[in-house]
Amino acid sequence: MGKYVTRYVKEHYREIRVKREVYEKLSKTADLLGLSTPTLIELLSEIVFNDLTREQEISSNLDFKYSISEDVKEKLYKIKPRTVNYLFSGGKDSSLALLLTRDFIRDFCRETSCKVYILHVIIPGNSHPLNTFASSYVMEWHRIHYGFEPVYKCYSGKDYSDVFQKYSVKYGLEIGPQRWCYILFKDRVFRDFERTYPKPQLHIDGMSPSDSKIRSIKVSEELQLITTRDNTWYYSWHPLYSINLSSSDKLRILEKYEEFKPIVELYRVFRDSLNCVVCPYKTTDKMRSHHVAEDLRALYYFAKLVLRSEKWKKKFTKLAQKPLSLTDYTN
Repeated sequence: MGKYVTRYVKEHYREIRVKREVYEKLSKTADLLGLSTPTLIELLSEIVFNDLTREQEISSNLDFKYSISEDVKEKLYKIKPRTVNYLFSGGKDSSLALLLTRDFIRDFCRETSCKVYILHVIIPGNSHPLNTFASSYVMEWHRIHYGFEPVYKCYSGKDYSDVFQKYSVKYGLEIGPQRWCYILFKDRVFRDFERTYPKPQLHIDGMSPSDSKIRSIKVSEELQLITTRDNTWYYSWHPLYSINLSSSDKLRILEKYEEFKPIVELYRVFRDSLNCVVCPYKTTDKMRSHHVAEDLRALYYFAKLVLRSEKWKKKFTKLAQKPLSLTDYTN
């Protein structure tokens, strides 16, 4: 009996030692790449998992069947919107909302003679061109195959001088529903759309109560009437309201469709949609992951010079060093 216990202890100790050695090596690699060890492990896990899923069928929980509730359908037929507007950022959530509802909306609008638009808001100085190109591909694909009309908008002030950097210098970065980056560059564009296009309007987005505390308050039901402080109003439909899927699950669903592959690739490479390169809600690890894929030292230099808050300056310190690539190990 004793020898079996001794052998078990030795094997268990060897397993712990191997795990510790692997973790130490991963920690050193993470430091070189400017990532935290958990982030590197997560990235490696995603790579391994994605390779496996390419050879296997997607798990059954991703083959879920989304059906629009009869309650939502009944309300939509009562509302009879003249304008249906997809709020499309080029992110996984707005993409999934588009995917899940597009067939119903196409048929619904053919029956009720409403017009469908896909609105993409570009933030001057902060939206990455790759996000715009990927979003445009999706929007133009739906114009060809579904008849949905793409709408590209951005707010740049009356004299066309308002860019993200200008207000970053003036106000720094902010969080909360009244943050200037949202109010100025997105909210104003939405209000302009509401004033311009025929009413009633139905806006479809990818929001859900589980996204954040703010959205848990804002998104109170799947289909709701919204009245803004600017005296505009519209109906807001949140198709993801009760859908419980992880970010990875959403991307695996989207990658099954050719028209959404540019969106999926952004997340594969940058772990983000890049609709906003700088975002006060973006985690440091996510910024460092982007830094590994694309040199973001310019953001560090800018933040160090113009931001007054030490809190926000610290957020950019991980971008101070040149990101390492495979060539750095071979030179």
